Amino acid sequence: MEKTVRVLDEQGNLLEATYPKRAKGLVKHGRARFVDEQTICLTCPPNRFLEETKMSEEYMEKFATDPAEFLKRIEEIQHDNGHIYQALATLEKIPSNHSDAPGSPEDVAGSAKAMAVAQVIECREATNQKLLDFYMTLYQNLTQQ
Repeated sequence: MEKTVRVLDEQGNLLEATYPKRAKGLVKHGRARFVDEQTICLTCPPNRFLEETKMSEEYMEKFATDPAEFLKRIEEIQHDNGHIYQALATLEKIPSNHSDAPGSPEDVAGSAKAMAVAQVIECREATNQKLLDFYMTLYQNLTQQ
């Protein structure tokens, strides 16, 4: 079997030929379309075109460059403490099987649940700290310019 099907990229540039069975598979999976019986056109060019070489102007316009916007986001993080109240409510719902009788087992399941809730809070607070550091760095960079 020979490579008899010509392959074009989106701009019409001729790439290497391919096998007919491979060409049919590319068309079947939506990665190419037939131009004629012996030619296919790729909808997504091979690896060399996966990234844009030019930066989109649209993206830069959407990016906030106003220092007040960063301060507003920092305030939002500061006032977002609903996760703490939710964790406290979860802790209140955990039943306690603690007994003061000597030799009685500790409440291992309740303790493990409480530790898990505490760990979630610690992770959330660490994330908030990193977000604050990030916004502060951006804010400092914008105000220095």
